[in-house]
Amino acid sequence: MVTSKLNSEISGRTNLSNFSSVFRKLLEKRGLKTDSEVEAFLFSGLSSLHDPFLMKNMREVKARIEKAVQTHEKILIHGDYDVDGITGVAVLARTLEKIGGEYTTFLPERERDGYGVSEDAIHKAREQGMGLIITVDCGITAKREIEIARSHGMDVIVIDHHRLPADGLPDTHLILNPLQEDCSYPFKELSAAGLAFKLSQALTGDQAFEYLDLVALSTISDIAPLVGENRILVKEGLAMLSERKNPGIRALAEVAKMKASRVNTGHVGFILGPRLNAAGRMSSADTALQLLLTKIPREAESLAKILEAENKARQRSERETTQEAMRKVEQIVNFNRERVIVVEGLGWHRGVIGIVASRLVEKYERPAIVISVEEGVGRGSGRSIKNFHLFNALRSCETVLEEFGGHAQAAGLTVTEKNIPLLREKINAFAFEHLSPEALKRQVPVDMALKLHEVTDGFLEELEFLEPHGVGNPRPVFQSDDLRLKSKPRRLYGETYEVVLTEGSQTFQAHLHEKQMSLCAASGPETRFEAAYSIKTKQWNGMKTLILSVKEFREKLPASL
Repeated sequence: MVTSKLNSEISGRTNLSNFSSVFRKLLEKRGLKTDSEVEAFLFSGLSSLHDPFLMKNMREVKARIEKAVQTHEKILIHGDYDVDGITGVAVLARTLEKIGGEYTTFLPERERDGYGVSEDAIHKAREQGMGLIITVDCGITAKREIEIARSHGMDVIVIDHHRLPADGLPDTHLILNPLQEDCSYPFKELSAAGLAFKLSQALTGDQAFEYLDLVALSTISDIAPLVGENRILVKEGLAMLSERKNPGIRALAEVAKMKASRVNTGHVGFILGPRLNAAGRMSSADTALQLLLTKIPREAESLAKILEAENKARQRSERETTQEAMRKVEQIVNFNRERVIVVEGLGWHRGVIGIVASRLVEKYERPAIVISVEEGVGRGSGRSIKNFHLFNALRSCETVLEEFGGHAQAAGLTVTEKNIPLLREKINAFAFEHLSPEALKRQVPVDMALKLHEVTDGFLEELEFLEPHGVGNPRPVFQSDDLRLKSKPRRLYGETYEVVLTEGSQTFQAHLHEKQMSLCAASGPETRFEAAYSIKTKQWNGMKTLILSVKEFREKLPASL
C-alpha cells in the first residue's frame, strides 16, 4: 500500500519514486513527467488559486459594487436558466448578502424570454429604480440590451465566459471575461459561476470558499475542462457537496435517493445537475435558485420535490422527442452526403432539444442539430464530437441564421423555417471541408496496456489521486489482451450486462454493452478476448467491488494471423 507514503509527501515536494511503476507510466502518458508537474496536477489546493485581481476590470467591478452597497443602490442580478447561470446568480446573491448589498434576481424563462439578456427585465429594472445590473452567464453579445440599460442611466457589469463576439464587445468597461485579448488572467476556462466566485474572492477574500459547492455544480454541469483552476475548484467543491451543508442540495440528494457518502462528478452530471436544469427546461429556473439559496430545511424539501417532478416530466418529453427525431433521421438523412445531422420538428419542447441532440450524437457518432419550429421560426440546439468545432461551423452559416452562440462542443441558434434546408446545406459543406470520414468513426482512446494482476489495492489508491474526472481529465482507459470469460453474461439493466473476466491469476466483474454480447454467445471456453476498459468501484452495504467498465470488446486473433 502506498497511501501513507504518498500522504507524507503532499505537504512537500512530490517524489515520483513513491508511486508504483505502473502508475508512473500512466502519469507519463498523461504528460506528467517531473515531480513538479505531478505535484501541481495531483496535489494543488486552494492556496494555488490565482489572484482574482489579475483579471481585467476586476478592480473596477469591485469598486462599482462597493459603491452600490455604500449608497444603498438597488442591484439586479440577471442570470441564465441553466445550472451555470443559476449557480452563478446564487454565488453573487450570497456575496451581496454578506456585504450588505440590496439586490433582486432575474432568471429568464426559456419559452417566454428566450436566451440571453432580457429587454423586458431591463425596462422593469428601470421602473424599480435599479442603478446597477450584473449579468451572469450572458451579456457578452447583448450590445443592444446593454445600450438600452446605459441610456436609462444604469451601469452594467457583464460576467460571462462565452466566446467574444466577432462584431465587438458591448458598451461597458465593466466586463469580466478572461478571453479578452488584453486580460492577463492565467486560466481561461472558468465557468460563469467560477467567474462569479473570483469576484466574490475579490469582495470577501477567503469567505468566498463557502460557495465552492455551487462552483463545482456549475463547472461539472457546464462540461468545463477539469484542469488547472477548475480542477482545484471542483475537487474542493465535491468535498463540500459530500458534507451536504447546503439544505437545498441535501434535500435534492434525498428526493433523488442519492445515498453515496462521497459525491463525485457522476453524481453531479447525472443526478444533481439534471434536476437543477429541469426547472429551466420545463418551466421557471427560479425554483432551482430558491432551492440553492434557502436556509429552511422544510422549504428545501418542498422545492426539491418540485424539481424531482419537473425532471420526470423532462425525461418523458426527452424520450418522446428523441424517438421522433431518430425516426426523422432514418427517413431523411443521407449519411453518404451529410456529416452533420440537422433535423427539425413542429412544437418540440425547446427545453429538451439539447439533450436530444446529445442522444443523436451518441447513436450516430456525428454532430447533430435539433430544431424546434413554431410559427415559422426554428430554435435549435447543437452538440458536436471531439474533432468538429460547432461554433465555427455555425459561423460559416451566419448568412442564413438569425442568431447563434456557443462553443466548440455545444451551440444554440435561431433560424427561419424556410432557411433550415440552407442551414443543412451550408453546415455540411463546411463539414466536408473540416471533418474527415475517419473522425466519424468511434474511437476509444486508450491510455496504456495493463495486466489484470497489476490492478492491486495500491494502484487503485493511486488512481484516486487523478480524480475528479471529466473533460480534459478523463477516467483512464486500459487495455488487456489475454482475457477469458469465466461466466455467462447476466443482464443488469437496460442494455448493460455483467460477465466475469479472468486473465488466469486475477478475476474481475465486467460490464459490457448489449452490442458486445454476440461475441460472448459465440465464444468457447478457450476463446481469448481483448478489452479496453476503465476501472470503477461500486459500494453496496459497505462492501466495495471493483468493476471493469468495458468500452471495446473483441475476440483476440491468433498470433499467426
